[in-house]
Amino acid sequence: MSEAQQLADTPDLDLLECVLVTAPSVSGLAAVAAAARELVASGSIRLVDLVGLVRADGEAGVRVLEPADAEALAPLAAYAEGGLLLSRHDIELAAVTLAPGVAALLLLVEDRWAAVLSTAARSVGGRVVAGERVGRDQVLAALDEPRRGSSARTGRSNLLLRSPLSSAPSADAPPLVDQVAQVRKLAHLVERGLLSLDQYEVQRRRVLEV
Repeated sequence: MSEAQQLADTPDLDLLECVLVTAPSVSGLAAVAAAARELVASGSIRLVDLVGLVRADGEAGVRVLEPADAEALAPLAAYAEGGLLLSRHDIELAAVTLAPGVAALLLLVEDRWAAVLSTAARSVGGRVVAGERVGRDQVLAALDEPRRGSSARTGRSNLLLRSPLSSAPSADAPPLVDQVAQVRKLAHLVERGLLSLDQYEVQRRRVLEV
């Protein structure tokens, strides 16, 4: 393979994003997977890696579905490329967010729709450095506020919960709070009968709010 071809096959390292999409069941993920295939086909994203996640009602644990193990995900797996794989910790970090009775598709994608922006930034010595998804609750709170002049920003509801850069620590920096480890400990307490599922849910949500 030529050097030019290798560069073409490498995702833009400034445009990688993890996306978690939920559905009420594994079968419901088929529609999500089909939509992801359309985004790949249109050139909006490059699919790098994917896994399915399932948390059954009445259980603390989350089952991980590799694409080959789930009929709903298998057609999407053929589109994955880019040479990167989600780690077990990456997957568990997404898994701890799932409520009971929920299935999810965790996608690692390159946001190709932003390629022109990334190229323009690099051409002048800059980069696309970070981003953050604005949560639904923050948007609804902002929309409920009376409209004011565009310059009246003081007192408005916040759309960002943290600096976008805070979600992109250096590779050798440990997380400030290892949410996976904390939730795993809670799950062990459930298995030993020392914590009820209702108590587990309360504590799990508290860990995720840190």
